[in-house]
Amino acid sequence: MMRIRLSVGVPGGLFGFALLVSSVAAQEPTAQAPAAKTGKAEISGVVVDSLHMHYLAGADVIIEGIRGTVVTDSVGRFRMGGLPPGTYQVGVFHPLLDTIGTSLATRPFRLGPDSATFLVLAVPSAPTIIREMCPAGSGEGSSAVIGHVSDPETLQPVADAEVSIAWVQIEVSKQVGIRRTPHLLRDTTNALGAFHICGLPSSLDATLQAHKGAAATAEVPVSLGDRASELVARALFLSLAAPGVAVGNATVSGKVVLEGSSTGGGSRVELVGTEVVALTNEAGEFTMTNLPSGSHVLLARHLGYGAETVPVDLTSHEPKNVTIKLPKYVAVMDPVLVTARRNRSLDRVGFSQRKKSGFGYLLGPDQLARMNAFRLTDIFRRVPGVRVVSNGFEESVVSNRGGSGCVQYYVDDMPWTSTSPGDINSFVSAHEVVAVEVYQGPGVPVQFTRGTGSCLTIVMWTRFKIRD
Repeated sequence: MMRIRLSVGVPGGLFGFALLVSSVAAQEPTAQAPAAKTGKAEISGVVVDSLHMHYLAGADVIIEGIRGTVVTDSVGRFRMGGLPPGTYQVGVFHPLLDTIGTSLATRPFRLGPDSATFLVLAVPSAPTIIREMCPAGSGEGSSAVIGHVSDPETLQPVADAEVSIAWVQIEVSKQVGIRRTPHLLRDTTNALGAFHICGLPSSLDATLQAHKGAAATAEVPVSLGDRASELVARALFLSLAAPGVAVGNATVSGKVVLEGSSTGGGSRVELVGTEVVALTNEAGEFTMTNLPSGSHVLLARHLGYGAETVPVDLTSHEPKNVTIKLPKYVAVMDPVLVTARRNRSLDRVGFSQRKKSGFGYLLGPDQLARMNAFRLTDIFRRVPGVRVVSNGFEESVVSNRGGSGCVQYYVDDMPWTSTSPGDINSFVSAHEVVAVEVYQGPGVPVQFTRGTGSCLTIVMWTRFKIRD
């Protein structure tokens, strides 16, 4: 016997579907001897993630009236046998369902003795969710980013937080050349901490950020694929307890994998926006402790490899584990089109405007290309007012003008925290650097000022930031 039913959901949410196939074992023809009758029933099935086009592993499957939970395996399967005849209802719970605000449950169904039922439960597809959550004509595109904002420690929803997504659209044509148009869309979380940002284009690389008052998450990278309707579901942790706090009780550990290398020792991993830095051991492993809770970004670097960022949601309730893969860095000559795009990127970060101001000593891509520097510190050998000194195996940059003797670096708009003098030479290659800014004394731009502002300030822009 076979039956097909659609699930019935709880009002106020989105619902997946459940395909119910019931069969009574005694009625099925078989070439083998029938199994001994026990009078018991069985429920099995599979949970499909239609949003990401694969099976939903690690989901909790609960059968009403039965104590205990079954967890789906790597291909979304679950099974529970030895059930007494009766009426049952099956529900599925998973963080993905919480993020998109979806309930996934079957209608109540009857199981007789010696019967087996196979269920196919599916998370709604992206077009289905977008049609339900986004009003028609809400933007130029038909894709969306949705999710929830929660406090990382209490796990309670954060209402009235502003969530924004930012990206740059590039248009190339004979008429306009290269046009870069920045975009920013916002939404405010409701009482349940939910947000929906609709009308987005596909094929999009952007950053997502939540803030409320002085508290803010990191700018978390998100990407939308090439299908007509793409959906990203992303939960964000926003800590309201102590905005800007530098320490906490969260922990993250992981491994840096270098392309083509059997070891990953000596890679540098930093928690962006803080001064927390870790170096990997010979196995490429690292651990960071006493971290502030919230949605953050890890940045990994290794000399000769491309830099990579990985988002991480930190909370004191459980340690996090991540794997960061660094690709081999390959230096190539830039064609005219890429050079033009890079110049526009330098305009965007304010480099060109600061160069016109006359403050500091600024080197652009053409000047750096003529230097053909091998090590990072080789760039600064020709910069007026500074000199390169040797500290054993490492070289560092100091000021010729005396003063406090401190040197502060910024790499791609982020402060660089040194673990030892001159260590920046071991993680940033001269070939990666696109532009350099050097400031001493008065005239240091406010965004590059820390402490008293009396330090030698060196700002570097690399291909990982200045690229299109």
